[in-house]
Amino acid sequence: MAGFEIRLEPDLSAAEAFRRILDLDAHTELIPFTVVRHQGVAPGRRIVARTGLGPVGFDDAMVIEGYAEPGNGEPGRCRIRKTGTWIRGEIELVVTPRGDSACSVRWRQLIRVWGVSAVADPVVGIVARVAYAYVIRLLLGRRSVSVEQ
Repeated sequence: MAGFEIRLEPDLSAAEAFRRILDLDAHTELIPFTVVRHQGVAPGRRIVARTGLGPVGFDDAMVIEGYAEPGNGEPGRCRIRKTGTWIRGEIELVVTPRGDSACSVRWRQLIRVWGVSAVADPVVGIVARVAYAYVIRLLLGRRSVSVEQ
């Protein structure tokens, strides 16, 4: 299983950064050829990101295992398990306040792509890290949108 970590320090409050990263509708807008279906962000909720063109594609199925918004100086946390046929793994998002208008973001992920040998894990990790870092930076640069509970 490939693993990687992304660390960023945006000039946003922890609450705002947390909301922007977990704005699942924005993921649909920003990730090419992908539609994210969801019913909000809360423990036990399922997410399916369908990537493809026409009938050719795959589902990235996930379940939210843990969720706590940042507040009272405490970090926000979200744990997501990837449960799909093609992509498995887990994500841990931690957004820690650094004052009123800054925070640190840590996105840690393990990923396994069906049919790809573990020998290729270093390449999978690099490609996934670059792609996820790009999308997270785009999300952090967007205006605030509330996350449905």
